Amino acid sequence: MFFNLLRRELRSRFVGSLSGWLWLLVNPLLMLAVYALVFGVIFQARAPADLEVPFVAWLAVAMWPWLGFSDAIQRGSESIPQHAALISKVPIRRELLTLSAAMGAFLLQAAGYVFVLTAIALLGIRLHPEAILVVVLVLVTFALLASALALIAAALRVFIRDVEHIIPTLLMFWFFATPIIYAPELLPDWLYAILRWNPLTGLMGDLRAGLFAGQLLPGLHTWVMLGVSGLLFVAALRFYRRLSPHFEDFL
Repeated sequence: MFFNLLRRELRSRFVGSLSGWLWLLVNPLLMLAVYALVFGVIFQARAPADLEVPFVAWLAVAMWPWLGFSDAIQRGSESIPQHAALISKVPIRRELLTLSAAMGAFLLQAAGYVFVLTAIALLGIRLHPEAILVVVLVLVTFALLASALALIAAALRVFIRDVEHIIPTLLMFWFFATPIIYAPELLPDWLYAILRWNPLTGLMGDLRAGLFAGQLLPGLHTWVMLGVSGLLFVAALRFYRRLSPHFEDFL
């Protein structure tokens, strides 16, 4: 059932599009070109000096995991209202609706990430394929954390309609609190000390260290976050299942 729902979710993203699945390739490459123009040419942004890579590549390596993370939370939080008719007519494990929506969004951005990394490599920027373990573990951590937060948000949204408006604002704040478009080392010490409490900061650092510096194993932060994300997912699933029998009464 989960894989059928996931397949349906992936197909629904391209229904009515003339080019269909071609957008899976075109969209990330167009976004990469826009970032190169805006940040690399107009704002003359630069990556940390010790990496010696173009800013657009440094940005793209962290941007697409964030896009998958935020899109998964957003789409997952919308899953119950979107399937209100199905919930009221068909007995189904409702967490599958939320998880398929979240994972569908994350997988689409992950596919775009592959195209972006390929484009970066073709431009002559050296990436380290031997860091595949670091990349996989960081992405799995992102997916687990996004799924857990999507379950919590989806369950709360049924009962608290304000969640629909709160989530985009919180995600925007989280984006700017995460070192995606800037290097944390460039911040004042007091602000950097605060930023380190952001659970995504260490994940972004390990991802860049793996792909640009060839770090073969993730740091302690990624291993801790992987375990924390797994525990949070289990807790979120129990929370969701506790509330799901009451969804029909509030839809």
